[in-house]
Amino acid sequence: MNSVMLSGAGIKPVVSIYPNWGKILLNDSVTLTCKVEKSRSYVWYKDGDWIRQYSDVLKLENAQEKDGGNYQCQIPGSERSDPVRLDVQSGDFILQAPPTVHEGDLLNLRCHRSIKFLKSRLKARKNITLHKDNQFIKYSVTESPVLIGRADKNTSGTYKCTLVNEPRLSDELVISVTELFTIPNIKVNQSEILEGDHMTITCDTKLSPHRETTELQFAFYRNGHNVQEFSSSNQYGVPSAQLEDSGNYTCEVQTPTGSVRKRSSISYIIVGRNHRVQNTVRLVLSAVIFIIILGLLFYHKKTMAVTYSQVTEENRQDSNKDGECSTSS
Repeated sequence: MNSVMLSGAGIKPVVSIYPNWGKILLNDSVTLTCKVEKSRSYVWYKDGDWIRQYSDVLKLENAQEKDGGNYQCQIPGSERSDPVRLDVQSGDFILQAPPTVHEGDLLNLRCHRSIKFLKSRLKARKNITLHKDNQFIKYSVTESPVLIGRADKNTSGTYKCTLVNEPRLSDELVISVTELFTIPNIKVNQSEILEGDHMTITCDTKLSPHRETTELQFAFYRNGHNVQEFSSSNQYGVPSAQLEDSGNYTCEVQTPTGSVRKRSSISYIIVGRNHRVQNTVRLVLSAVIFIIILGLLFYHKKTMAVTYSQVTEENRQDSNKDGECSTSS
């Protein structure tokens, strides 16, 4: 079953189908589940009309053509889920695929035959061929799903299932792979970043409504060099931006397994000179220089005073000696 459990206010429910096929044959059975936080009551809609059903599970036993349509669910206080399409077809042979296919999904297809058809040809076991855009892909002889691979944009196309030697028994469908999340883009917390500012770079992307709880990881690069490894945070912060923090920034988003990975385009971020900081630095430097000069002047003055005092003392002593000599004579 391709589904996720949702919780938390404000998140829309998601309808899942089991088995996960968007198209079934008459008398097949499927179960629809409303995936959302636990609730006492659930409301189901088919083609916009309310269904008298109060459980999170809606079972369709021995489905008829009238059961085909767009299904939605809702709980009190929530939005309606996005519609999920279920087609019920008459006939003996259909090609089945999930109702929605997202990037990174493991895509399985199934060439499904009715029980009546299988019983009528029990002894005539025949191969089934699967083509994409008229190119052969695989043979199959069972009802088991055929693994196509992990879905990406190249998986989109027209698929056709045909019973060998009975070309009238064939069915085709168009598969369009839905984007799991948008290509990310870089956002900065303010239009102008100056030296000393707190700079926050956000890697912005949006998940598909059907996969809103998918975990994503984010990484950041400057000039091609990684500045923040993959983590659950979609932000990269610089507490005090400097001129060298300028550069070409990109971010990358991936699923935890790396099955889907996308990178943003380059955003050139400039950290400008902060003239207020420069003026402050100049004032501080000027004050320091002024203090040094005052210190030097004071030291010079003090040195001169000491020197003058010493010279005066020496002259006085010399005068005394001269006086003593004169007296002796």
